[in-house]
Amino acid sequence: MDRNAYWKFVKKTREPEAVEKSVAYLAEHLGKFLRPGERVLICFPYREKGSLSDLFEQAILRCHAEPVVWSDLLWKTLLRQAFVNRVTAIIGPPLILLGLMKLKRHNETPLFIRKVIVSGYPAPEWMIDGLVQGFDCEVGGCFGLEHSGIVAGFACGKSWGVHLWDEMYGVDIVDDTGKKLPEGMQGQVVLYPKCAPELRLPIGDTAVLTTEPCPCGSKAPRLTNLCYGGLMDSDLDALANHLMSWTSILDCHVKKGEFGLELEVICFQGEKLPQLPTAARMIIRPWDPATDRPLMHASSLKIPEMM
Repeated sequence: MDRNAYWKFVKKTREPEAVEKSVAYLAEHLGKFLRPGERVLICFPYREKGSLSDLFEQAILRCHAEPVVWSDLLWKTLLRQAFVNRVTAIIGPPLILLGLMKLKRHNETPLFIRKVIVSGYPAPEWMIDGLVQGFDCEVGGCFGLEHSGIVAGFACGKSWGVHLWDEMYGVDIVDDTGKKLPEGMQGQVVLYPKCAPELRLPIGDTAVLTTEPCPCGSKAPRLTNLCYGGLMDSDLDALANHLMSWTSILDCHVKKGEFGLELEVICFQGEKLPQLPTAARMIIRPWDPATDRPLMHASSLKIPEMM
């Protein structure tokens, strides 16, 4: 992903008028299932003004529900806040939500989750299945980039794809050369703000765009046949997904360093691990409740504060 293009795009979404519209849009959709007084755990590792964490917090308040914000970004705190506050809905990036589900299982902590909203939708199918089974709940999706403040649509409640937020964002489907494809063809998803169509952002996923009314009744443009693509090297993405599919692994970080593959794995002590690849640098250690935060907190996708 072009970081300069990403930065310009995100900066546009954090202008005051765009923030207000985003909060109103989120409140409209969250209001369809949130109950007054319900406690909702917000599981984002970044909380700067205009981020998705900030937008969701404001939207939850507008729904007369109670946001619970992850206080110190420790994994153990996330589990404790979910339990102590008896939250019944959680919102966050798929890997954070997956980590909470694994902590719940490992610690045998009873949680009372009835609804999960995955930011950065679509996520790999195995992640969605893991969340459904691990929490025994309904899972919905917010279409956009995980932490950025870009909210471009919501998953259809009847599973007919993703309804796009047509007022704010446009989507083109392009081939490998960047050429726009006609409606109904599968290709790469390129997102752009309607107010600045020159800011075009490939998001790594593929889909089919349709303007036909949805069977659920919505008339918004819709993405169907969404396929998760990821934003990192495909081999690294495949390895990270394989490792995170193991319930014995709480967190991992993979990258290509100067001398080859670098791998860090945080696991639950005493549980079976998968066979790991040869790496130039490898750290395997048990989860430390006193200090461990998500490794993705240091991700290169972190957006700096607005100037």
